[in-house]
This record gives sequence, C-alpha cells and structure tokens, in this order.
Amino acid sequence: MLDKQAEVQIFPRMTKCFEDLDAAMAIFRKFLDEGLSFDMAEYYKARNFVKDADVQFKDALKNAKKYLGPLPEYASEEVMQRRTELLDKQKILAKSKELETLKSELLEDDLLRKWLSENEIVESLGTHFQSQQEGKRKLANIKVRIILNKLQDLLVQAKGMQKEAFAKHQGIP
Repeated sequence: MLDKQAEVQIFPRMTKCFEDLDAAMAIFRKFLDEGLSFDMAEYYKARNFVKDADVQFKDALKNAKKYLGPLPEYASEEVMQRRTELLDKQKILAKSKELETLKSELLEDDLLRKWLSENEIVESLGTHFQSQQEGKRKLANIKVRIILNKLQDLLVQAKGMQKEAFAKHQGIP
C-alpha cells in the first residue's frame, strides 16, 4: 500500500507541474514575444495551466514533506526501514555525501536531466549543498529540493508572464 501511494504521489505530480508550466509559458511567449494577436481562449487555457501547475506543485511539496520529512517518534523501526527502501527503489534519495561524488550522481540522474540543464543542476547543488545539511534536513533529499526549487522559480516566472500578457492585452504599458 505504501509503495503504491508514493509511486502515485511524488514524481508524477512534479512531472505534471513541469508539463503544465511548459505549455502555459509557450502560450504566453507567443503573446509577448511573437506579437501574436490576443486570443482570450488561448489566454484562459494558459491561465488554467498555471493554476493546475500551482495545485500540482503544492501537492508535490506536501507529499515530499510527508515522505521525506521526519517520522513521528512512535513510528516503528519497520516503518522507517520500509520507507527508506521505497525511496531508494524509486531513486528519490541521493546516495553520495561528498560534493564531487554527489555532483556526478546528480548529473547522471535521468529525472533531473529531464527537467534541468547540466548548469542548473551544478548551480543548484552549489546553492543548496551546505544548507541541506543544516538542522533536520538530510543531504539525501537534495534531489527533491532541487526539483521543487526549480518548479517554484518556473511558477513565479509563469505568473509574471501571465500578468504581462494580460497587461499587454489591456494596453497597459
């Protein structure tokens, strides 16, 4: 049961979020960059993509906290072990602890390469490597943190493009 839930809830939501943001930003770019005549139906379609992406992002964040966050004190050792095995099986956790080996691991990860360029992966690792080891955070969760941060940046960018497109339609400079 735990295996099925995690498989359904962690990375597919992130994937759907990336796809929705990609589609929305492509439509907004047509309006903003190419000077395409403003079609309200297309605008609303892109706006709905952004709304759906926002929902998917929030769900992905909630599930990441659920599956990667600390377990309650009363949780049995068996639950902890099953959870770790599940996350390892789905290649959610990073295995390396040193910066250079972790960098190599992340650059070879199919999931990260699907959504981020090599430069973005290296830059994100440099930004989050130290902070991911502070407090209750675990370095093993850095993969998910990098993806969630990228999604958050894209959401902000898409919402900005949405405002610009609407302003351009309204004739607001």
